[in-house]
Amino acid sequence: MDDCITTINVSGRRFEIGRDVLSRYPDSTLGRLTSSTEKEVFFQRPTAVFKSVLGYHQTGHLHLPASMCLGAVQEELDFWGFSVDDVEPCCRRALNGFQRQQHEVNEFQKGATLAFIEPQGESTSTFAKVRNWLWKMMDRPFSSKIAKVYFLISCLVIITSTLLIVLGTLPQFKSTLKKEHWRQYFGEDYFDEYYDEIRLADEESDDEDVDEITERHNRTSDDILGNFSLPKDVHVKNENVELVGYICTAFFAVELLLRLCCCPSLVRFFRSLLNIIDVLAVIAALGKILVEQVSVAEKFKHSYLDILEGMLVLRVLRLFHLTKHITGARVLVYAFKSSLREVGFMALLLLITSIVFGTVVYYVDSDHMKTIPEACWWAVITMTTVGYGDITPSTAVSKGVGVLCACMGILVLAITMPLFVNNFITFYSIANETSDQAQTTNNEHVTFSKVHPLKHGVLHQSNKSEGDLNSR
Repeated sequence: MDDCITTINVSGRRFEIGRDVLSRYPDSTLGRLTSSTEKEVFFQRPTAVFKSVLGYHQTGHLHLPASMCLGAVQEELDFWGFSVDDVEPCCRRALNGFQRQQHEVNEFQKGATLAFIEPQGESTSTFAKVRNWLWKMMDRPFSSKIAKVYFLISCLVIITSTLLIVLGTLPQFKSTLKKEHWRQYFGEDYFDEYYDEIRLADEESDDEDVDEITERHNRTSDDILGNFSLPKDVHVKNENVELVGYICTAFFAVELLLRLCCCPSLVRFFRSLLNIIDVLAVIAALGKILVEQVSVAEKFKHSYLDILEGMLVLRVLRLFHLTKHITGARVLVYAFKSSLREVGFMALLLLITSIVFGTVVYYVDSDHMKTIPEACWWAVITMTTVGYGDITPSTAVSKGVGVLCACMGILVLAITMPLFVNNFITFYSIANETSDQAQTTNNEHVTFSKVHPLKHGVLHQSNKSEGDLNSR
């Protein structure tokens, strides 16, 4: 009878188990004990998970203890020879969620580590040292005082470039065209042919010019102009604004060249969306300047080359460089990437419900809702609680639909947004913890460096004391 029972000692607690129970899962750690001749086997493992494993051998249902960390539970399951697939569905969901979250955390920490990885095995030549120093200065703004100054200058240039785009749309920063500008606008031949008409139509022409032209032609100004008129919507940039824009473009171009020459890996460089935006923005800015120098009329006339003007909006995206080294901004970007499924689910719900409510409100209030797309626009604005008020329901039935639409929008946002917020909170806490650990490590390194010179003196004093004791 004793041969059919195996005693298992787990951290001091003894369990007497029949070999027939152990043999139900022969590939597990306990199952392999059936071939052992020892009467008692000792394991230095936690007993909580062992009880669950023993219950699995006895009942065929593997449940996990709620009092233990899921990471420790996973380690114990691996030790006892079981996997997540063996766990019952009620406990498996929590363990799968933990594993998925750990994977995302590891990817986040890996990305944060790669962002500040130091190049290894580089040459000790002066050129290589200068190259590494330049890259560290541009990519790690808090590594030295010079890097901080450069980062400050770069931020000022980015802000200035963005302000130029914003202020350039104001009338105060636009100038009307003068004679030399009209010559560039119309071309030499046309300008020479209609020189007098252009001078008369120009609002900046003085009375002496008008009198001189009318006396020479012996006609009134209206007769000379006839149907000729200058376009009113043509302006030229302020010269000072344009000059500052050229300086900013030159700074970005030089910076991009230096970063391309100094970066440790071009492949990793072009994996960054911000770097791709920088390249496209510099190419667009330089291309626009080159086109305007070759064909000056492109400053005023619309053509297919205006796509370069449209690409200048990429300069605004450089503002994201200001947040690249802020922990919260980096965490927000990664949280959004890891929550694409949740964000897509929220967008799908908004799309479906907006189409449903937009179609319903169109048929019950067709007087105000002219088309279904217009009604869907109203539904989206209502569900997101924006409420522009450009389109409103008018009948009692359509207002009732509007109430249901607003309530559904609140439910959709309340259901989906916490999923994204939880990921952000998790990654943000990990990022702060990693930053605190790095700061603590640096402080300990500085402290050790300060104490290190006294180390030999302390050891010498200790050895001396030991010698005195031995002599005594």
